[in-house]
Amino acid sequence: MRAAVARPTARRKRSWTQDPEGRRARILETAARIFARHGYRATRMDEIARESGVAEGTVYHLFTSKARLLAAVGDRYGKGFAEAAFGGLDADLHPGDIGLIVRNIYRYVRESDGPLAVFLLTNDPHEGGPARDANRARMLAAIEAALRRWIAGGLVPPMDPIIAAQIQYGLVESSLRDCFLRGKGRQEEAYVQEVTRCLAAALGQPPR
Repeated sequence: MRAAVARPTARRKRSWTQDPEGRRARILETAARIFARHGYRATRMDEIARESGVAEGTVYHLFTSKARLLAAVGDRYGKGFAEAAFGGLDADLHPGDIGLIVRNIYRYVRESDGPLAVFLLTNDPHEGGPARDANRARMLAAIEAALRRWIAGGLVPPMDPIIAAQIQYGLVESSLRDCFLRGKGRQEEAYVQEVTRCLAAALGQPPR
């Protein structure tokens, strides 16, 4: 009797599940670079797959569509953005530290991939829109969580944390766009100080 031969399809199925998180991270990193370089509309999924070293089908398997991949790029950036701003929401973080938070935000944008930051700050809904929205959602959630803790601890006046988070991040996002898109990063310190003063006033106390 001839020995059974393993089916190629079985081997492919096993290899399909190898290191999915590693491939996902590699695809996201490549996609961020290509989106920033070419823009959303001009970017092709086969190009992302080729530069990531995976099959195009793998990209679709992990992200479904180019729009979902773009949103995942923004969410990945937003996660790092929120962590840089709030340091994991350390228990000792105080609303008086708003100046440090703002400075961390500006430093993150300045030190991260410049073209990607510019891409995410664009107002064009057909380009960075889904990525910008995902990035914003991460930051809004972080700001809202901080506000809820501060309100519960009596550190800031009572306010609607959802509305307050939207207003406060709207100010930050607008200042980032003005500083890094229009001003090319010049006068960053002036922007940091002005945003800090505005947010400190909204929180009802001067920064420490």
